[in-house]
Amino acid sequence: MTKKAKNLKIKVLFNASVVLSGLRSPNGGSGKLLQLIDQGRIDGQISEIILDEILRHYKKLGISKKVVENSVHGLFHDVLNAPNDKIVSTYKKVVIDDGDCHVLASCFESKIKYLVTLDKKHLLVLKGKIKDLKIYTPGELLEKLF
Repeated sequence: MTKKAKNLKIKVLFNASVVLSGLRSPNGGSGKLLQLIDQGRIDGQISEIILDEILRHYKKLGISKKVVENSVHGLFHDVLNAPNDKIVSTYKKVVIDDGDCHVLASCFESKIKYLVTLDKKHLLVLKGKIKDLKIYTPGELLEKLF
């Protein structure tokens, strides 16, 4: 990334795994990315489906559902609508698990060029395979930003 590009606020779709990890460990890479959203340095995005997934797995964090809800809504002010089913279905040819189609469809519909995930098995394996979408781990995205 050029110096000029580093100064732009990028729009990043956060997979549920990164949000959950960041809430559990604020000092790790995922937590640092959540801090960058809070500081207004990146434009973090999640969809309704990702929000639902976060809330389904809140017990793994050892904190109350209300605290998780408040934290997530405090960071992600505008939750994206669930993507169009027709667009979701176009990604069935690309993904390993059909349950991940909505993530890629959300990126496409919202013109998001960056996806951050910890899902090695289903999403990180797609690096470089989807036009106009960069897929990173939290650590990789932090390296690109700084």
